[in-house]
Amino acid sequence: MNHLKSLTEKAEPNLIKALSSFKSLLTWLGIGFLRLTSYLPYSILMNLGDVIGSLIYKVSPHRREISKINIKLCLDIKDNELDKLVKENFRAIGRGIFEMAIAWWSSDKKIKKLDTRLLNKELIEDVPTGVLILIKHSTHLELDLRLLSQHFDLTGMYKSQTNEAINYVMIRARNNYIQGSLTNREAMRAVRWIRSGKNFLYAADQDYGLKVSKMVPFFGRTAATVTFPALFLDKEIKIVFADVSKVDDSYEIEIKNIEPSMKEEDFLFEMNKTYEEFIKKDPSGYLWMHRRFKSGQAEPLYPKWTSREKRRKKRRMNRQKG
Repeated sequence: MNHLKSLTEKAEPNLIKALSSFKSLLTWLGIGFLRLTSYLPYSILMNLGDVIGSLIYKVSPHRREISKINIKLCLDIKDNELDKLVKENFRAIGRGIFEMAIAWWSSDKKIKKLDTRLLNKELIEDVPTGVLILIKHSTHLELDLRLLSQHFDLTGMYKSQTNEAINYVMIRARNNYIQGSLTNREAMRAVRWIRSGKNFLYAADQDYGLKVSKMVPFFGRTAATVTFPALFLDKEIKIVFADVSKVDDSYEIEIKNIEPSMKEEDFLFEMNKTYEEFIKKDPSGYLWMHRRFKSGQAEPLYPKWTSREKRRKKRRMNRQKG
């Protein structure tokens, strides 16, 4: 009995770490401002997001170039059409900042007032086994989680943020609408949760490295595709895709079955095709700034980002010392 209860424990954020540096204190000021903006009307927040996104586009040349390369490779567009989509994508990223604020701090009453539409709800409802729910990294991912939680009891996985203040607030906020969560370093606990009958959210559309992935086509180009979802093949675990696409300022939630009774390689191929289908439905709302094709390529596709690599190297050295 105690073992079953422990399966749904919530993550506990560390307040001491969140207050431990001058950088964190500056972040807290930004978080405070963001929380105040969450009380503004939705239309004003989206207009503010457009402005912020356009600013991010101008001051983030590396992210801009990564997004442009990804969109060009995946959607095969170029020139003016490519530039237009990249700019719109960054405006969507700006709106996503305020959609995150809505997700974290708005009441259920306010969330229910958002224009939403849910298709195929029955694919998750009343399922006698656990359900692995695949989601995509949209620009409004935080709001996606909150919207899905209005209809289903959910658990899921998250990646710890390097900024401790953001990490603290994110975990505290999600604990209000997610039943339990695990870090990306707790894959085997996630397996136990799903096998115990939980609905578990997992985003399998980024490059997590070759150690946990296989090279599978993604928009016609081989990409490191995480194999975690394939652990549940032939395990009587239902696997579905839950897409949240923004269509004309309406959040359209569509649930789609992914057939688990196939070989691993075939399943991963079908999984990636499903990601492609929903990304193409709302391409400006996808998080293109991630280096999706960084692993397993004969030649580097992305520009070298020296300052970022130095920061990552420093963090790795600090973890090893700790």
